[in-house]
Amino acid sequence: MTTDGLLELASEGDAVRKVQHALARSGLYTGRPDGSFGPLTEAALRAFQTEHRLDPDGVVGPETWDRVLDLLTEPDVAGRVRTLRIEGPRIVDHRVEDLPDDAFSHDRREEKGDDDSKLDPPEKVHPLLLRWSAERSGDEEELLVVTFRDDVELPRFPPLVTDEPRDSDRNRRTLERIRDVVGRITEQRADGYAQLTRELADRHGARVLETFWLIKAALVRVPLRNARSLADREDVSYVEPSVSGEEPPADANPNNDVEDARALVEFDTWFDLAGGWIGLLDTGVRFTHTQFKNPNTLDFLRDCVNGGSDCNTGPALNPNDDFWNHGTHSAGILGGNANLGTAFRGVTKLPVDSWKVYNNQGLVSLAVIRAFQNAVIAGDRTLVAEIQSQSTDQGSISLAADQAFDTGSSVIAANGNFGPAAGSVRAPANAHKAIGVGNVDVQTLAIALDQGVGPAPDGRLKPDIQGPSNTESAGNQTDTALGVFGGTSGATPYAASAAALLRLWLEQVNPAVEPGEVYAWLILCGQKTSSLDNTSGAGRIRMPGTGYAWTGKVDVTHQQVIDIPLVLGGGSTTLDGAVWWPEKHTQTHNDIDLYLVNSGGTVVATSGTTLSVFERVRVNAPIANGTWKLRIRGYNVPAGPQAVYYAAYERTP
Repeated sequence: MTTDGLLELASEGDAVRKVQHALARSGLYTGRPDGSFGPLTEAALRAFQTEHRLDPDGVVGPETWDRVLDLLTEPDVAGRVRTLRIEGPRIVDHRVEDLPDDAFSHDRREEKGDDDSKLDPPEKVHPLLLRWSAERSGDEEELLVVTFRDDVELPRFPPLVTDEPRDSDRNRRTLERIRDVVGRITEQRADGYAQLTRELADRHGARVLETFWLIKAALVRVPLRNARSLADREDVSYVEPSVSGEEPPADANPNNDVEDARALVEFDTWFDLAGGWIGLLDTGVRFTHTQFKNPNTLDFLRDCVNGGSDCNTGPALNPNDDFWNHGTHSAGILGGNANLGTAFRGVTKLPVDSWKVYNNQGLVSLAVIRAFQNAVIAGDRTLVAEIQSQSTDQGSISLAADQAFDTGSSVIAANGNFGPAAGSVRAPANAHKAIGVGNVDVQTLAIALDQGVGPAPDGRLKPDIQGPSNTESAGNQTDTALGVFGGTSGATPYAASAAALLRLWLEQVNPAVEPGEVYAWLILCGQKTSSLDNTSGAGRIRMPGTGYAWTGKVDVTHQQVIDIPLVLGGGSTTLDGAVWWPEKHTQTHNDIDLYLVNSGGTVVATSGTTLSVFERVRVNAPIANGTWKLRIRGYNVPAGPQAVYYAAYERTP
């Protein structure tokens, strides 16, 4: 493999795998995207170059790479199933097939009791701002973030080559492409922002200081008396302080080490998967800690509080974890090295990008938006949001998470530690396109009483999954410090590690894997076998082992039934299935149900939660051989067709 030259015969690596995937999408490559540039790849590439009026030299140079990126940003084809024979993270064999015609039908027979309860519309003003308005003079000015209703749909960003440095020729070219896309989005928003700047000044005495491309929002300085009139605008979704001050979602309980949590989730066999970067939105990190040095496990160190719109400009930059002793713990779990012993080694070997979003007062909402923007530009395809904002799913933080998903990034967020009252889940875990993480004790498996729980403001189940917590990991006191990391903060790095590893696993057969497919697998990794609920979601995660897996995406319409064939070979200990689907924060909820149907045609497992965007089913041994079905049913899909990502897994000894 060459990092700064051409791809040609005998080249190997992730870049070759991406080329093979693009050729397969063009119908020109029939082999497995194995990352090895052989004669079959060369022949398909020459045909591709001829079709696109390029020099058919069988070599991937800059112009051919640009065409490859075009294909890698297209949505995955719906209506196909990938069948994998797996040994943990190793994919032994796989095939891709179109679903047969008889997989699609309609069914209007079954009815279930829908939840017709009406939810109160969420408050459009942050609780702290409400308190300020009641207690302080209306003449006082504050910095507020105003989020507006948005009709700009973001495209999927092209992925970086994960086994090359960011400054390789191909990745530099890809990053330039991403910046060009951001420039076009910025230009698309410019006229609207110019009009808003005039309106906010004339009607509300507000001065616009900063705007954003990821979401339609503005940082404004405005008298407190005008905060309510801003919120009352029909085009405003939410108004919140720039510095809202929530503490990081940490807790302190009796501990055990990271190794115990790795064993609980069965992470260690997955450790050798490598490629890409994890973006951590947290309090910064103590980057001199021994677990981040020799070998180095950190990459970008950015201060989104003091560093301006790019998180890296100005004389006051300070990416250190100097106030909260939080981000150092998170980074240690995600990717800390073994310099303090294997018991404290992190889950992955992936480099961590640190995006600091807290100051000494607490959370800086403005910094969170900046962090999301810059992390997706940098190519972070797994984002860890160690945040428990009081804002709603319509606030800037949750909407930024939704938009980051649309560009191609998974967002894994702490549910927060303000439970157990219903609806205590915090932002951005309450977002429509983020995975909210709850926590269980690594030793007792007990659920913490203060874990934030659902429902989200619109009724959706939260958390989505749970991870182990109360483990001992790197601390910020010294370069060798260790300390307890609890609460949903302690669980979130484990869930995010699972997301990053599952993405790398899926990229072996689909280098353009979408975050929704990663989410479906996270739901499947949950071990809850009873009804889904707002305390556990899909339950505590466990990574796949040996067996067979099926994965893909379908578009579901109202009352449509889609049967995914699962050919079982016998000896199964469990058969699991899961679906997850993305909904816009403005759309009507779609109710999708999930079933397992045995080889005799009998439904043997059902998951039909009304207010959820995921479902999960399981059957335990004995499991008969033959062709089973993972049945996806659009029970009530008024806002269809709905893209639904599915996963199924037959675990064998």
